Amino acid sequence: MAPPEDQYGKPKEPSLYREPLHSRVRRVHQRATALLSEALAPFGLTPPQWAALVALQQSGPMSQIDLGRSIAMDPATMQGVVVRLISRGFVVRGPDLHDRRRNLVSLVQPGQEVLAAAAPAVAKAERDLAARLSADEQDRLLDLLSRLAS
Repeated sequence: MAPPEDQYGKPKEPSLYREPLHSRVRRVHQRATALLSEALAPFGLTPPQWAALVALQQSGPMSQIDLGRSIAMDPATMQGVVVRLISRGFVVRGPDLHDRRRNLVSLVQPGQEVLAAAAPAVAKAERDLAARLSADEQDRLLDLLSRLAS
């Protein structure tokens, strides 16, 4: 079966390649990841490790499964992130005092310190990413991204 043709008889491109949303979101993601990776490099952190530390700071101790869900990370990848953060002394894993069947991941002082130290570099990376947008456009973008992510 021949591929569908446009009005001029040319084969139509697959919609994935014509769809600007997919390619633009991918490009923005790549740029954001590169800026964040560069900002975090002096602190020896990766973007997923940063996300995990921020989630723990904001929400407090949680199970590894809940931590992964909170930052949209699959369990296998989350396991590696937590192991590396434990080895660096940024988090600890221990039993939940209310449910001994569960372990909780908790942020500890060195993790809080690296968050505080890296925060200005991360803020600069975010400003650099959004520099072409007005404050109103930045707010609108965050709102739209929140709606798309849910």
